[in-house]
Amino acid sequence: MDSAHNASLKSSNALEQWALAVSFRTLGVAVALVLLLISPTASAEYGTVRRVFLGSAYTLEQGKLAVGVFSPLQYGLLDELMFSTHPVLDLLLTPNLSLKGKVYDGPVAISFSASYVQTFLKSAKSTFPGMVSAFPMMTVPIGESASLSAQCGYILDVSPLSHGVMIGGNATFLIGASDMIQVSVQALWYAKGRGFQVPTGVLSYGHAWYRMRVTVGIAAGQFPLHVGSGGAKVVNLPVYPVLDLWWQL
Repeated sequence: MDSAHNASLKSSNALEQWALAVSFRTLGVAVALVLLLISPTASAEYGTVRRVFLGSAYTLEQGKLAVGVFSPLQYGLLDELMFSTHPVLDLLLTPNLSLKGKVYDGPVAISFSASYVQTFLKSAKSTFPGMVSAFPMMTVPIGESASLSAQCGYILDVSPLSHGVMIGGNATFLIGASDMIQVSVQALWYAKGRGFQVPTGVLSYGHAWYRMRVTVGIAAGQFPLHVGSGGAKVVNLPVYPVLDLWWQL
């Protein structure tokens, strides 16, 4: 019995190591391909606040692509419709997709977003097996360099089944042509006695070099980290660093 158990543990560990290796190799290939597409003559500007699609109701223009080392791949299907997905998670049996459609763009911008993520890795001891969400967002631009956004919508945890509400807000500030500061807060409320979860707040700074962007910051809230043999123990971190390198093509 002990021999069979040890063999099972080795098989599980080998699967996890293989999945990790695939994820890093995929990231490396993706970064290499993107680097080949970087143009040294591209503009190093975020543009006006109406072109900032992260954390706002605005969308990527048709045919535009944004991809990062940690952030998802995002693509403008139309000027008013974009989608995003994490390709590495898709390869690791965790399908994920998000759609954002801008339905109004005037003195304010209004969009509607829907997203889905769920893991099918049998060996994963995950505290986040999956979620479906749908919510509207409104962004109020303040001149050309600042905006305030708010969102509120429905969320569904897929396992165990649980209904809830998501509430969030974002403030974006452009400093000159190449620097950006964003502050965002998001809170979740669940029915059946679960109530409000620990809110998540993120403060980040971004800088643009040609088509390349770098984002650094800090997030505060509750972030589960799997530790120990097979990730059996879960530790909730109150603070987590934010770091990403991405490109807008």
